[in-house]
Amino acid sequence: MKYKTEYYNIENFSKLESVWKELEKGEDMTSFQSYHWYQMLNECYVPKDTPNYLSIYAVVKRDNEIVLIAPLWIVKKTFKIVNKKGIYFLGREGWSDYLNFIYKDFDDDAMRFMLQELSNRFKVYSFNFSELKENVQSYKFFNSNMSLKKSSQCICVALKLPTTTEAYNKLLSKNARQNIRTAHNRLKKDGLEVRFVFDDKDVDREICRNMREQRFIEKFKHVSRLRLMKHKIMYRLTFHFRPYLPFLCYDGGHFLTTYIGNELCSFFYYLIDDIHRQILVIAAGVNLEYSRYSPGIISLNTFINEIIKDQNIDVIDFTRGNEPYKYAVGGKDHFIGNAIFKIKS
Repeated sequence: MKYKTEYYNIENFSKLESVWKELEKGEDMTSFQSYHWYQMLNECYVPKDTPNYLSIYAVVKRDNEIVLIAPLWIVKKTFKIVNKKGIYFLGREGWSDYLNFIYKDFDDDAMRFMLQELSNRFKVYSFNFSELKENVQSYKFFNSNMSLKKSSQCICVALKLPTTTEAYNKLLSKNARQNIRTAHNRLKKDGLEVRFVFDDKDVDREICRNMREQRFIEKFKHVSRLRLMKHKIMYRLTFHFRPYLPFLCYDGGHFLTTYIGNELCSFFYYLIDDIHRQILVIAAGVNLEYSRYSPGIISLNTFINEIIKDQNIDVIDFTRGNEPYKYAVGGKDHFIGNAIFKIKS
C-alpha cells in the first residue's frame, strides 16, 4: 500500500467536508471530532500562525483514499520557557473534552507514516496528544508501540442508560433518591412551580454565562493565596488559545433548563451525537438563590427518564470532571490519558 500526506489549513479546510463527515462515523469518534465542531473552532479558537507555531490539518492518504485526518498545533520552537517545542492536538486547552485523530477504521501503518512525515517536514520529534479516551484505537496504538512518558489520568463521568425508567431509578443510590424527593417536597411546601425545558431555544445565554462565572468565583474562594499566585504566574507564561464559550458561538448544541416562575434556575448545555447514540453534557450553571431546591439534579433526573422512554440514546456522557451532580444521577467513572512520546530523527 502506498501512503502520502497532504496539509490543509483554515483557508482550504472546507475541501475536507465530505470525507471528514464520513470518517467521523467511526466508532472511536465523538461530537468533538465532528466536522461541524472543528468548523466552529476555526472561527472562534484557532490562533493565527506565527514563527513559533502553526495550526494545520495533516491528511494521510492510502492508495489515494483519505484514511486519517490529524488536527494539529505545531510548536516549531519553545517560547516563554513553558511552551515546549512539539506536536499537539488542535483543540487542546479548550472545550474539546475528548481529543483524537479523525478516522473510521484505525490504520497502524498510516499513523506510523504520518508521525515520521511530520517529524521530517517540521524537524519536531516530540509529540503530546492529550485527552485521548483510553479505550480508543489510537491511544491503544501509542500505548503498545511508543515509550510513553508517564502522565496522570483525568476522570470523566458517563451514564450508560438502562432500558427502562424502573431500572434507572433502582440504579440510583438511596441518598440520591432521597435528595430528589426532598427537592420536590421543598418546592411543594414553598408553593413554587418548577418547569423543565429539554431543548430550550429561547434561553437567555447571557444569564447562562453569568451563572457559569458565578460558579467559578465560588469555586476559587477556597483556593489558597499561594496557589492563586502560582496559577497567575503560569497563566502569564503559558500560551492561550482564543477564549470561547460553545453555547455562545456553536449552533449545534442544546439547552436543558429549569425555571421557577419566570426565573432561570439552572442550565445544562449538551450535544447530541445521533450516529453514536450519545449525549455529551459540556457546560452547566445554577442560580445560587435557588440551590436549596437542587434544580440541576431534578431537571437532569427528569430529562434522563424521558430519554430512556424515547430509546434513541444509549449513553449520557458528562465528560471531564467529577462534580457530585454527575454521580447523583447515576454516572460512573471512565478515564482519558495523554500520549507523550518522542520518535527518532
